[in-house]
Amino acid sequence: MQVAGTALKRCAILSEQAIALTQKLVRYKSITPDDAGSFCFLVRKLQSLGFDCHEVTRQGVRNLVAKRVFGPGETLAFAGHLDVVPPGPMELWQSPPFAANIQDGRLYGRGVADMKGAIACFIAAVESILAQCTRGSLMFLITCDEEGEAEHGTVALMSYLKQQGVDHLPDYCLVGEPSSRKTLGDVLKIGRRGSLSAHIRVYGRQGHVAYPHNCDNATHHTARLLQRLLALEWDKGTAQMPGTTFQVTQLNSGEFVDNVVPGACDVCFNFRYSSRFNEAELKRMIDDILLDLDLNYDIEWQRPCAPYFNQADEFVALICNAIEAVVDQVPVLTTDGGTSDGRFIASSHTQVIEFGLRNDNIHQVNESADVQDIADLAHIYQLVIQAFCLDPQRLMDAQVEQLEALT
Repeated sequence: MQVAGTALKRCAILSEQAIALTQKLVRYKSITPDDAGSFCFLVRKLQSLGFDCHEVTRQGVRNLVAKRVFGPGETLAFAGHLDVVPPGPMELWQSPPFAANIQDGRLYGRGVADMKGAIACFIAAVESILAQCTRGSLMFLITCDEEGEAEHGTVALMSYLKQQGVDHLPDYCLVGEPSSRKTLGDVLKIGRRGSLSAHIRVYGRQGHVAYPHNCDNATHHTARLLQRLLALEWDKGTAQMPGTTFQVTQLNSGEFVDNVVPGACDVCFNFRYSSRFNEAELKRMIDDILLDLDLNYDIEWQRPCAPYFNQADEFVALICNAIEAVVDQVPVLTTDGGTSDGRFIASSHTQVIEFGLRNDNIHQVNESADVQDIADLAHIYQLVIQAFCLDPQRLMDAQVEQLEALT
C-alpha cells in the first residue's frame, strides 16, 4: 500500500508540475519572433536539470539546442516552438490571453495548445525521472520562429547540428505539435506531404478592347496555362499519405478597366504533394507546359517543403503503446494537414513523429486546453522517455508502478 501511495503521489506531482509550467510559459507574451523572456526562462530551467544549452541565433531569432547524455544509447529529441500567433481582439477573450487562468477545468491562453503545453509536459516528464536515467541521451530543439515564415528557426538548428557531424543528429524526434483532434491521443502524425508554391507572371501587350489586333491578352494566355495545369492527373495517395493536390491561390490581371486588355496577368498556386513526387519533378512538369505553350513569362518558386514519412515501426509502436496505457486510446496514424517544422528535422538519420494536445481551437480567440489533457500528456511523454533512458529492469518496474497508479 505504501508503494502504491508513493506512486500515486509521484503521478500527482508530475501532473501539477506540467500544469504549473504550462502556465508560466503561457504568461510570456512571445508573439513571433519575440520570445519576450521565455527563452531565457527555458534555458535556466533546462540548465537546472543538467542540460548543456547552446544558443543558435540567426537574424535576431533565438534558438536552443539543449542536450544531456546519460550513457550509451540512442538520442531522443523533443522539438517545439515558444512563439505564438497574435491573440486577436482582446475583448473577445473570456480570460486574458496571457494570464493562463484555469476556468472550469480548462487552461486559457494564447499558445497553450500550440504549443507551450507540450513543451511544459516534456520538461516536467524529464524532471520526474531524471534521477533514474542511466542510458541514452535527451535533446531539446526549441525555436522562436515557427508561426511566421520559419526561415530562421529549426532550419538554423538543424544546420548547426549537421555542421557538428552526423553523430550530433538525434535518432528520433518527437515534435509537440497539437496533433490530437477530438480527444487526446486520437491522432498521431507520422509524416507530412510536401508543399511547393509558385508565382507566375504571364506577359502580353496592353491595348484597347475595340482593337484586339493591336493587343495580346495576357489573361487569355494565363487561361490556357491554367487549363493545362488543371487537367493534370495526380496520384490518389496511400493509406498512410493523402494524394497530391494542386490549388490556384490567386489570379490578378491588374487594376480593372472595362475597355483595356490586360498586358500582364499574375497567377499563384500551391502543390501539396505525396512522396510519389519531389520538388525537381514538379518544377520540370510546369516548365515543360510553359515551354510547350510558348508563353512570355517570369516564374518564382516559393516556400519549398519536402515530404517525409516515418519508417520506424518501433518508434510508432512505442508512442502508440504509451498513449493507450495512459488514456486508453488507439491513435489513428496520419500524414494529413499542413506543414510543420518536422520537415526540417526528418532525414535518413532522424525519424520524426508529431504528437501533442488537441488542435480544435488553436490560433483562435479563447485558445485553451483541458488540464486533464495536460496531465495525461505529461504521463505519456514520461513513458516514452523511460523507454529510451532507463535500463530494462528499471524500465519494467517504473512502468508497472506508473500504470498501477494511473489506474
